Amino acid sequence: MRTRLPLGFAIVAALVVSVLFARPARAQCLPDGLDQGPCCLSTFPNLPAFPNMPGLSVRWLAFNNCNVAANATMCARIFPPQPKQFQGAFACGAFDIPIRLRQCGLNIGLWSGTLNGYYSRNWQAASTVGTALTVWRFVVNGDLKPSTNVPNNQNFRPACQPFTQSVYFTGYIDYALDCSTNTWQVAWMLTHECDAVHHTSNSARPAPASGYHPGRSFTVVGPGAGFVVNTTNPLISNGPVAQGSFRNNIWVAPNTCTFEEPAIGGSLTPFADTCFCNPGPTGQYSMGTLAAGGACGTQLMPSPIGNFNQKRIGTWTNGNVFPGIQTLLFDFGYLDYVDGCTGVLSSEWFEGVETIRGFPAFEFTGLALGTQFEDVMSCNASPTVPNTLIGAPHVVNYIVNLNLP
Repeated sequence: MRTRLPLGFAIVAALVVSVLFARPARAQCLPDGLDQGPCCLSTFPNLPAFPNMPGLSVRWLAFNNCNVAANATMCARIFPPQPKQFQGAFACGAFDIPIRLRQCGLNIGLWSGTLNGYYSRNWQAASTVGTALTVWRFVVNGDLKPSTNVPNNQNFRPACQPFTQSVYFTGYIDYALDCSTNTWQVAWMLTHECDAVHHTSNSARPAPASGYHPGRSFTVVGPGAGFVVNTTNPLISNGPVAQGSFRNNIWVAPNTCTFEEPAIGGSLTPFADTCFCNPGPTGQYSMGTLAAGGACGTQLMPSPIGNFNQKRIGTWTNGNVFPGIQTLLFDFGYLDYVDGCTGVLSSEWFEGVETIRGFPAFEFTGLALGTQFEDVMSCNASPTVPNTLIGAPHVVNYIVNLNLP
C-alpha cells in the first residue's frame, strides 16, 4: 500500500525526481498517477526525465491541392524537454521542447524553434518481438523559423513565412522507453496547414485577400524511414469511445492540473471527405462529428462554428520499429466544451493527432486499449483572455484523449 503525500510535497518531489535525476529504466516505466484522484482535485503528474534525441530521420512533406508535392528526407534533433515556468512556478505537465531540422550528413541547419509540449497520457506497448515499452504522449505546438539555407521554394519555405517570420506548427511527440535496455525511441508529427485552416480570419496570422499558401500544407514526420505517404487512405477514426479522459490545466497559482476525468461514452463519426486546400481531386480531409462525456460532468460536443476533421498523412510500415505499422492523421476543428469542474461552456479550437493501430497498447493493469488513439488540446490565446485564435503559439486549457476500438 502506498502512502499519499501532501499535495505540495508531492509536487516538489515529482519535480526533483523527474527533472534533476535520471532514474533507472524500470523505475521510470510507471503510470503517471493522473488517474488516481477524485474529480477536479489538483495534482502534478509523475513523469520521467525525457532524453536528448539526436540523429533522427524525418520526412518533410508538402501537399498541394491535397496531392503530394514534396517528400524529402531530413535529419532532426529533439532536445530534452524542460519544465515550463509560468508566473514563477512550474506549469503542470507543460514543457519547452527545442527542435532542429538539418540536412542529413552535413551541419547545415534548416529549421529551428521551441515547441510548447503539453503532456497527454502514458501507456504500455508490446513490440512484435515481445519487448515491453512504456509510451508517453505529448501534444505540441510552437513556432519554427527557417535558416537562410532553406530554399525560396514554395514546397520548402511556406509563402507566409516572409510576412509572418515564424511559421506555426502543431502536432505530437510519442516518447517510448524500452524498460529492459533503457533505450528511447520517438514517433512524432508537426503540421502547418493551408490558409483555410491556419490563416483564417479567426487566426492570429490571417492571410490577406491574395492569400499566402491556399493550396499548400506542410508536415514533418518522424521516423522518416518506412513512412509511406497516403492522402486517400481509407483508414480513419470511426466508432464509439471505448476509453479516454479529460483534464484541465489550471493557469492560476499554484499552476497545477486536475486528475484525469474518465470518459464514459461518445463517438467519432465521419460523414464526408473534402480538400480544405483549394479543392483538389483527392479527399485528404475527412469531416465528422465528435462527442464525448466524462464521469465528472464534462461534455465535448459538435460546435455550430465548424466540424471536427481528420487529415490523412500516411502509414509507418516497419512492424519491427516503434511505433509499428501505424496510420497517422492530423486532427483539428471546433468543439463545444462544458467544463465539468466549473460548468462553463466554451467553443474551443482543438488540434492534435490520431494514430491507428501500431504496437498493441495496454493499461498498466494489463487491460487492452482500443486501436484508435485520439489526443487533442484546446488552443487559447492566453490563460486569462477567453478568445481563441488559430495558428499561433498558445496556451492549452483542456486536454482530451480518447480511444476507439
